[in-house]
Amino acid sequence: MPAVQIGDGLVHQRLKVGADRLDAVATQVARIFSLDVDGSGYPEVGRRDPALAPVQAALPGLRPVCFTSPYEAAAWAILSARISMAQSARIQDRLIDEHGHRLHVAGADAWSFPTPGRLLGMTSLPGVSAEKIVRLHAVAEAALAGILDSARLRALGDEAGPASVRSIRGIGPFWSSGIYLRGCGIADVFPDEPLSVAALGQLHGLGDRPDPAAVARLTAVYAPYRMWVCFLLRVAAGRGIIPGVAGREMAIRRATRG
Repeated sequence: MPAVQIGDGLVHQRLKVGADRLDAVATQVARIFSLDVDGSGYPEVGRRDPALAPVQAALPGLRPVCFTSPYEAAAWAILSARISMAQSARIQDRLIDEHGHRLHVAGADAWSFPTPGRLLGMTSLPGVSAEKIVRLHAVAEAALAGILDSARLRALGDEAGPASVRSIRGIGPFWSSGIYLRGCGIADVFPDEPLSVAALGQLHGLGDRPDPAAVARLTAVYAPYRMWVCFLLRVAAGRGIIPGVAGREMAIRRATRG
C-alpha cells in the first residue's frame, strides 16, 4: 500500500511499486480519497441549502473516504455481520496478519489485505464461523471473476451495479449498496443510511425519520454531490455538530430496523 499524507491542500504519496503500476496506484488512491471527482461545485451545495452551510463550514473540505476496493468492502461486509465494529476490526487485523502480504514502505513494515487467491486458501480463522469462511470464499471467487471490479460496477450504474453484487453469497441489499457506493467512490447517490437520514431530518426540523419523499426533495439540491453530503452528515452527527443525533446512533439504528 502507498503511504499517503494529506496536508497543505495536497495529497503526497510514497510508493514502492514497479514503474508500470504508477497509473493504477494513482487511480486507486484518487478513488479512495474521492479525489477523482471535481469538487469545485461542492461549496455551492451549501448556498442552495442554507441549513447545510454551517455543517460544511464546520468540516471544510471533507470528502468521503472509501474502502480500498469493492473486494475489501465485500470481505468487511461478511466479517462484520452480526458482531460489533470492534470485534470486526480485531478479526480483520488477525486476517491481515496471518494471510496478508508483508510490504516495506517508507522505511516501515506494512501488511496488505489478503489477495483473493490467499483468501480462497484460508480454511479457518479464530472468531469466524464456518459459514463466514464459505462466504469469504464466495467474495474471493467474485473478485477473481471480475464481479467486484470498481470500473465494471461504475459502468453498470446505480441499479445494476448493486444488483450484480447481490449475487455473492451473504451480500444483501444493505451491503450491496455499501460496496457499490463506498467501494467504487460513487458521488451522487444519497442512500437510506439511518444516521445520515436522521441527521438530515434533524437539520430541517423533520425528526429522525423523514419520509422518503421529503428525503428525495431535500437531497435533490445536493446533486451532483449527494453521497458527499451523506458522508458529511454522518460525520457531523457523530461529532455533535448536528443537535439531536449525537450519542443516539444505536437507538436510531434500532428504531430503523424495527
